Amino acid sequence: MKLISLIDNTAVDDKLFSENGMSFFVEFGGKNYIIDTGLTGKAAENARRMQLPTDELDAVVLTHNHAAHVGGIDSFMRLSPDAEIYLRAGAQTERFRKTGFFKEPVGAGKAFFKKYADDLILFNRFSEVAEGFYLASCETFDEKDLNPDRSYFALDGKKQLPYDCSDECFAVLFPKKRKADGLVIIGGCFHCGVQNMLESVKQNWCGIPVLAIVGGFHFMGSTPKTLGCSSEYITAQARALKLSNAEKIYACHCTGFKGFDIMDETLGDKLMYIGGGEEIDF
Repeated sequence: MKLISLIDNTAVDDKLFSENGMSFFVEFGGKNYIIDTGLTGKAAENARRMQLPTDELDAVVLTHNHAAHVGGIDSFMRLSPDAEIYLRAGAQTERFRKTGFFKEPVGAGKAFFKKYADDLILFNRFSEVAEGFYLASCETFDEKDLNPDRSYFALDGKKQLPYDCSDECFAVLFPKKRKADGLVIIGGCFHCGVQNMLESVKQNWCGIPVLAIVGGFHFMGSTPKTLGCSSEYITAQARALKLSNAEKIYACHCTGFKGFDIMDETLGDKLMYIGGGEEIDF
């Protein structure tokens, strides 16, 4: 299994674009996948510059319907028009983000679901993409572990409904010959909270060692150098990651630089940052 960061807030090569988005190219079981597509078409352009076979994609996984993860979908689908698109059915509910007195849509709207109706595989809580490649959602919610960002909401008429993570999933992959040898978790922003995600993985795959957890952790404020949540919350989530006994934690995107530094105080050598252009092999 090979995982390559196509785009992030940072890039390890000045020939690659960076943006506030997340996208991974995943080579698994002889097939090619994209997990999230970044904010714009820059992720696909980076893939071209890295000479990755994005014209031979088997599927695109969207971890949740937020712009930084779905914004580049058209660029990838133009390259691989027969690729399947996996997304939770709850993503069909349009969501917004409140900024001051204003609200703005946060993801793909109705036109997206109409355009890709024949390509979409919408699932509720669990889906199998391929043997050893699964998509799961949080099945256990402890309110204290939910990400404290409350700026996201849905509308029921004029009534605002709190963001319930019903559009969010994470990937669980088994890169070894035997599933018992370990799993890798790849998420987008873990809005559901790290502890809730880990408990859900434990319920489904109890006793299997965690080789790595990869993704953004949504600790960032308006810039990578600011926080969008308390340092106490970040420390609690970092402790949960440490207790999971995951061999490695690869943070990126909405984790933010300051959030990463606070995680580092708890996780030390277990924690690494994966920027655009970097590769992990399992």
